Amino acid sequence: MISFRTKADTGASIAIIVAILILIGTAVVMIFIPPPSTAGIVAGKARSKTEIVERIRQLKSDEVAAKTVVASQTWTESAEEIGPKALSFITSFAQKNRLKLIAFRPQKAVEVNSMDQLPFLISVEGPFPGVMGILQDLEDPALKLGTSLVQISSSDPSSDLVSATIGIVAYRNLDVKKTTIVNTNAAK
Repeated sequence: MISFRTKADTGASIAIIVAILILIGTAVVMIFIPPPSTAGIVAGKARSKTEIVERIRQLKSDEVAAKTVVASQTWTESAEEIGPKALSFITSFAQKNRLKLIAFRPQKAVEVNSMDQLPFLISVEGPFPGVMGILQDLEDPALKLGTSLVQISSSDPSSDLVSATIGIVAYRNLDVKKTTIVNTNAAK
């Protein structure tokens, strides 16, 4: 029984009242909250399917955008044509920045995924601001060349002359090469 006459009865009475309130609250919740139905489960699956389809569409759109960026930064010419074009860029940049072009050395091509990585090693001498100028010129995205290495050392301690070794890389899509070969064979 619920009684508040003595201190010993008060604790037990409060516990009984709390238990009754919890029981009433649980009954009210069970009455007003509908049980899960198959319609709700089906709607949840349909919503999940719609979200997945939308995510796939977004990923395909992102893939197209990424392929466009990659295509804008890769060469379509043959490997034999890329070296001379890169050399002409470097020669003009060296003249513009008053540098002496010591060497332009093609390195061994490396196949990475579906790309040819064509590295070149450049050696120049001249004033430090000129070396910084040629590095800035090489950063132009229209060149389709990436700088992979920069080593600068002082040539003459009493002047601003330096020697620099610069590594650049040109990327060429191998799929373009295969397409060109297939088209050439089809024309014969």
